[in-house]
Amino acid sequence: MEEYVKPKAEVENDILVLTIPAFTGSDKEAEEYTTILETALHKKIYKSVIVDLCGNTGGDMAPMILGLSAILPDGKLFSYVDKNNDLEPVTLKSGELNSNISTIKISDNKKIKKVPIAILIDSNTGSSGELTALCFKGIPNVKFFGSDSAGYTSANQTVYLYDGSTLQITSAFVKDRTNKIYKNVPINPDVRTNNSKSSAIEWIRSQLK
Repeated sequence: MEEYVKPKAEVENDILVLTIPAFTGSDKEAEEYTTILETALHKKIYKSVIVDLCGNTGGDMAPMILGLSAILPDGKLFSYVDKNNDLEPVTLKSGELNSNISTIKISDNKKIKKVPIAILIDSNTGSSGELTALCFKGIPNVKFFGSDSAGYTSANQTVYLYDGSTLQITSAFVKDRTNKIYKNVPINPDVRTNNSKSSAIEWIRSQLK
């Protein structure tokens, strides 16, 4: 099991920078992970947000999404699309996900006022890290920076074989709120750059003028 790494929340020149690492951990660690992000969004003073998902290879997406729920609109975040084109939406409402994947409760489900939000992704942003990023696709005050993500945009089922090995089978693809379908293809940034943070800060400054 991967070592639990806490997210970070730092204010740099009126910009709240949230570093969102991959998450695999206990229920207690999931609560802590969520609380760090939620508290920063509600308690710190800032004029814009950078959500840094670079290097986030996935794990449990619930702490990531719920920790960021104050800057996500309630409603459908994205949907899983199965082989029959049936949709299973993942929705956010009052600080809870409908996807039956989490028992995490956040203490403050109020939304904050709209501010410029920059999402940073790279080639190591994968799986649940990508799904967390996709929650922000189609939101008017959001822009993506960096490079194409890893391209693990699907739902998978684990099959345990007789010899003890496992097999991952793709059971569904993903559709974002703009109705774009991802079939294990990368998320493309709005701005391709080798210095995503600096480019994001430049964009944020232009939005705050």
